[in-house]
Amino acid sequence: MSKTTLQGLIPTIFTLIGVVVFAGLGYYQLAPWPPLARGLGIALMVLYVGWMLGEGKVIVGEIKQENTQRDKGSFELYAIGRFCTILSALAMPGRFGPGEEIVVLGVGLGVFVTGVGFRLWAIRTLGRFYSHRVRQQSDHKIVQSGPYRFLRHPAYTGMLIAHAGFVVFFFNWVSLGLLCLFFLPAVAYRIVVEERMLMQIEGYPEFAAKRWRLLPPIW
Repeated sequence: MSKTTLQGLIPTIFTLIGVVVFAGLGYYQLAPWPPLARGLGIALMVLYVGWMLGEGKVIVGEIKQENTQRDKGSFELYAIGRFCTILSALAMPGRFGPGEEIVVLGVGLGVFVTGVGFRLWAIRTLGRFYSHRVRQQSDHKIVQSGPYRFLRHPAYTGMLIAHAGFVVFFFNWVSLGLLCLFFLPAVAYRIVVEERMLMQIEGYPEFAAKRWRLLPPIW
């Protein structure tokens, strides 16, 4: 088996392992919940798995084709932060009782769907310029339509909103801490790495000067 083939298989294997672990912990968490709350939880889990598998296909294709040195480890750190946040949300006992806080569950699901929708809007707007890896195409252009009219990195904003909704749904203090103290800094580091490359593209410094990176008016 060639090195390139092995590199392509690694993310596939990790994605499949992640789906299995995700499903197992989800069953463990949701089994004792009342029917309505459990139904909302199953809907959230199915949506998350579909989202994860959809983006996993892009990652596999990129690793087969791209040199990943420009990532500076940001992709892996970002992925670990995401995994730890979700894992802790499903593995730890919830702060809210599912039978008592159905409104909280509805809010969490709504925030999750909003975040995923916002991220997919950003990805669709970028089109062929979208990548999970830090790269610059020969004809790279600055996209200023859609959510890029307001933000430099709306796909990451959508990612964080979606995971905030997930954490609200399966709320516990550990997952909230990991979201704020690990996942969010990992995303910030990823953005810093990306912008070192993007600033070399003609027009990007002017584009960046007029937009917040991630979360207005904080950063």
